Amino acid sequence: MERADWIGAPEGLTRIDGPGVTAPSGYRAAGVAAGLKGGGRPDLGLLVSDRPCASALVDTPSAMPSAAVQYTRTLHAGSLRGVVVNSGCANAATGAQGVSDARAMGEAGAAAAAVPVGSLAVCSTGVIGERLPMKSVAAGIDAAAAALSADGGPAFGEAIRTTDAFAKGGAFRLALAGGEVTIGAAAKGAGMIRPDMATMLAYVTTDACVLPDHLLGLTRAAAEGGFNRISVDGQMSPSDTLLVLANGEGPPIEGDDLSLFGDALRAICRYLAILMVKDGEGAEHAVRVVVDGALEDDEAERVARGVGESALVRTAVFGRDANWGRVHQAVGQALAQAGGHVDFTLRFDGVLPDGAGIDDVMARPEYEMQVGLGRGDGRAELFASDLGHGYISVNADYRT
Repeated sequence: MERADWIGAPEGLTRIDGPGVTAPSGYRAAGVAAGLKGGGRPDLGLLVSDRPCASALVDTPSAMPSAAVQYTRTLHAGSLRGVVVNSGCANAATGAQGVSDARAMGEAGAAAAAVPVGSLAVCSTGVIGERLPMKSVAAGIDAAAAALSADGGPAFGEAIRTTDAFAKGGAFRLALAGGEVTIGAAAKGAGMIRPDMATMLAYVTTDACVLPDHLLGLTRAAAEGGFNRISVDGQMSPSDTLLVLANGEGPPIEGDDLSLFGDALRAICRYLAILMVKDGEGAEHAVRVVVDGALEDDEAERVARGVGESALVRTAVFGRDANWGRVHQAVGQALAQAGGHVDFTLRFDGVLPDGAGIDDVMARPEYEMQVGLGRGDGRAELFASDLGHGYISVNADYRT
């Protein structure tokens, strides 16, 4: 797992070869082309557990959630067994008919996969304001169900992509006192990324045996420490969903193992989140903005977001320019209500803006921007991408 100091993986968590979300025993997945995106590209995915699961769900705080999010919220979030997901159409801003379509999608997926109705979450990602072509969706669900396989994780990961340059996911093994567990993951996200949670879909599977209440608490903490720490363009999506499934085929997670499992889940979510930032539309640099010395954590959070989401700062990052004046402006704006005079320090991977070696730092594909306020013990971080010509090209051409 790259940049270990950013990921924070606990001892005992290792990356392994495996088919992503189907790496743990008892999961099957598929990804097929249903014609939603055109060009024969995969755009419908199905992921199911062969046995009942404990599950946990975290979704968008948007006041205008997508139809898929609205439907999935009506399900029993602690006992889901999988998900049916499409890319190419967000099924958002589609009213009551959109919710009805999401329900039909979930019920068709459950029937095709031979799992109980109401046990599959539904997710959609893509263009907002367009209805799902339900005949194509239904045919795609049948095709995906026929293709379900324990090796289907990579195909599932491809099917959920929109503007992503690459699929995101992996397989991991965690050594615990009670035995080893396997964790798989698949995610998408490259634009309309701003916590909470980012335009992102993420699915984590494990064979661990975890109580639903425990799993929900750990999942919320993992989302906060991972997906809520990133921004590509400061835009919140109506479709964000993180789903974690634990089918219990492995050892029970209890005692000290529960904390270690939570640390592993958080590290995996951070890993996926950082991949999203690195794959930000048109991005060439990923930056970790670290703010120390604020009066409180909330103040540090405002400053981190002010710097990491500033178009002026992000274009300077793209241009490999250690432009401290733009950071100065962003910090001042973030603290406008604080009153009085605020001093700050700024380093890039420990190097001053005019220090020896700064050009080498700014050319790196990833580095830290360290902001010190000297006002207290508050601290926050935000992972952000730069802003360059590619972002404009991707988004100007998205619907054409």
